[in-house]
Formats: sequence, structure tokens, C-alpha cells
Amino acid sequence: MFLPDPPPRLHAYGETYTEEIYNPAQFAPTHYTGESTILETGKVIRIAPFKRNVFTTPHRAQPGDFAEYRWIIQNADTEVWYEKPGRSGVRHMNTVGDKDLPLLQNPRPVSLETPRVWLSPVFTTPTDDDIYDCVAGHSLEDDYTGPCHSCTDEKSEALDATPLVYYLVLSTCQASEPFIHGAHFNGKQIYKLIKCGSREAVAAEAFFAAGVNGWNIVFSCVMRMGETFEERRGNLSRVDELWQLAETEEDAEAVRAFY
Repeated sequence: MFLPDPPPRLHAYGETYTEEIYNPAQFAPTHYTGESTILETGKVIRIAPFKRNVFTTPHRAQPGDFAEYRWIIQNADTEVWYEKPGRSGVRHMNTVGDKDLPLLQNPRPVSLETPRVWLSPVFTTPTDDDIYDCVAGHSLEDDYTGPCHSCTDEKSEALDATPLVYYLVLSTCQASEPFIHGAHFNGKQIYKLIKCGSREAVAAEAFFAAGVNGWNIVFSCVMRMGETFEERRGNLSRVDELWQLAETEEDAEAVRAFY
């Protein structure tokens, strides 16, 4: 018999209570349009199986945030660590692209005591999200304010048939060498790129990276496979809703992203 996941528990630490979570589904729960609004405030949660506290924020990213991490999304290989280039190098890569991004040979990533996790709508938006703005005339009642079920079903089926790429940017500090007790990192930020094929997979990666390794989750986005920076060199276009990635793009060189 299938049993649902238990609700998150509250665990006392001193005079405060920290929400305990046990799996990726609790870590990044789905949130449908029309449900109660997620308060865009940070909070500390505890990943109980790994006994680690993490600081999470749920707000949506803006174009300036994408620009901050475009250099690694556009140019990096996965599963290796990088140091962010200088300003001129970032500007060059964001403009023309550069596959020769130098990787760190000895990264020495630090396990942070309380990593930061940005749980943006990339983690929480389901492929069958409700659609309220019906433009096809499915909703005939003028006073109807609920979702359009016909549009929701159509867009959901189209999105499920569309291969997506979820991008996850991790960061931490680089440990000092040689090791100095009491000062185990030198303050230099290093970064790693992860790619996944589904929301569930990227949530599991973030759950493990933060809970086990103690690394920050600093940015995430979604693109349509075949229309990423690897295949195209056109302008970057942000889509407001995840389901819009399933629609045909008129510009054959445009790179669309949901973030």
C-alpha cells in the first residue's frame, strides 16, 4: 500500500524551531498557480537524513541574475569546478561564447556549515501547472475565475512531449592549501554546473548537493533541448511561464529560458 510522505516536522534548536525535511519532494514541493502565494522570505530548514541546516529562498530570478551566471551556463562542462573569470572575460563569453573556459585542476571544494539554496520556481513549477489566461474561448462563463482545464491539459501534454534541460549552478569556497586550522578556506568562490532532464531530477541533485556536500545552490533555469547555447547563438529570451517552452519559436536562433 502506498503511503504519502509525512508532513515536515519542526525541530527545536535553542529557542527557535527549524522545519525538518526528509526527501527531495519535501525539499522542493510543487506549487500550482492559484494556490496560496509563497512568501518570498528566506528561512532555515534542516535536511534531517544528513543532519544539515540550509538557508532557502523562494523568490523568482530576474534578468540580472541570469547575466551573473550566464558565463557558466553558456560555456561550462558539467561536473567540474571553475573560478569565475574577470569582468572583461565574462563580457566576452556572454557576447560571443568561449568553450575554452579554464577549469580548476585542484578545486578543493569546502563543505559549508549552512549552505544557501535558491529554490526558485524552476524547482517548484510542475509541467501540468494550471493556466488561467484562456485565449481560445474555452471558458464560456463571464464570471468564471478558475483555471481553464482545456488549456491546462493541452499545454501540459505539449510540455510533457517536449525535452527540457534543467540547469543548476552550485558554488562553494575553495579550501586553503596547505590547510590552516581555523581558516579552512581562502574566500575564493568556485562554481560547478549540473544538467538534468526533469524537475524531479534537479530537485534531487540540489537536495544531495546541499545536504551531503554542503554546497550552495546559487542559480537555476530551464531551456528546451535543441535550443540551448550549445546549438544556438541568437538573443536570449525569457519566457514567463514554463509551458511556453513547448511552443514553436519563430526566431530559429533565439535561446529561450524559464527562470
